[in-house]
Order: sequence, then structure tokens, then C-alpha cells
Amino acid sequence: MIVNSRAILVGLALLASAGMSACSANRTLSSTGPPAGQTTTPAATAAAASQSAAAPSPTPTGIQNLVISSAGKSQLTAAYVALKGISLSDIAGGGPTAGSVYYAYDPATGTYWALATFAPSSTASLNVQVGFQDGGEIGMFRKAGGGAWQAQIGEFPPYCGEVKYFPAAVLTAWSISATPGLGC
Repeated sequence: MIVNSRAILVGLALLASAGMSACSANRTLSSTGPPAGQTTTPAATAAAASQSAAAPSPTPTGIQNLVISSAGKSQLTAAYVALKGISLSDIAGGGPTAGSVYYAYDPATGTYWALATFAPSSTASLNVQVGFQDGGEIGMFRKAGGGAWQAQIGEFPPYCGEVKYFPAAVLTAWSISATPGLGC
């Protein structure tokens, strides 16, 4: 029975990850590129250029939807690992799940915002794997100016944690519905 329950929970976690990946596929990319110190891949630059006419940056709210660099993903991973009290080897791929990272900058407040999903590695202990359930695979991040990333673990359902943590304008820039509800 424990094996069946674990398989069901892993299946639910995969569905949640797939849902987050689907959401990130709809994000708009900044046409102005990332701020100083951030890099993009040629594919991301081409994608940003192709979408710039449909989604100007900054958004009408002033939020800049950005592409995060590998170094930025590493910083998010370090903050997530520290918050959860696990080791980097407990994270599948050593970083956020592919396609799961949202990243934005609010010039009005000088705050960077990020949302990322992580998965446990195949070598992670059962305790660590259980910690990735019920929103534990979601990292929500904010950073004021050049400070360190502040992290918080997501909630279940994921939507509830997001609407509580992120400003509505940031969620709108990421094409995530900011309408309260769903029993949050």
C-alpha cells in the first residue's frame, strides 16, 4: 500500500510539474533583454525578438518579464536548497525543472521576482522526496536590488501560494491568473 501511495503522489507531483511547465510555455519574453549581468541564449533572444510585437516590455503595469541566466537559476537553486535544508544532490538535474522558471523585475520597487519548480533526484531519500509533495516542489523568490534571494516554499494547491506571495502585476506579466478564489 505504501508503494502504491508513493506512486500516486509521484504521479500527482509530475502532473503539477507538467502544469507549471505548460504555464511557463505561455510566458512573454522581454524585448529589451535582461538587466545588466543577466544573459540569454541565442534561442531565447530569437524568441524574445519574435514575441516583442505581441507583448511589449515592460508590460502595461511596468513589470519587466525577463529570461533568467544559468547563474540566476543557480542562485535560485541555492536559496531553495538552503530553505529546505537539503543538499544539491537531492535536486534532479541540479536546478529548476526545465521550462519552469518565471522571472520578472518591478522597476517601481527595485524588486526581482522568480517562481521555479524543482524535482527530487532519484538518489534523494524518501523523506526528502516526500518533502517535494503538496507544493514543496515550488520555490517562490524575491530579491530587493542586489540583495540575496529570499525564498518561500509553495502551497497546495500551488495557485494559492502564488496569489498570496506575488503581486498581481507580476502574475499578470507571467500570464498567471491573479484572480483570488479556488478556496485559497
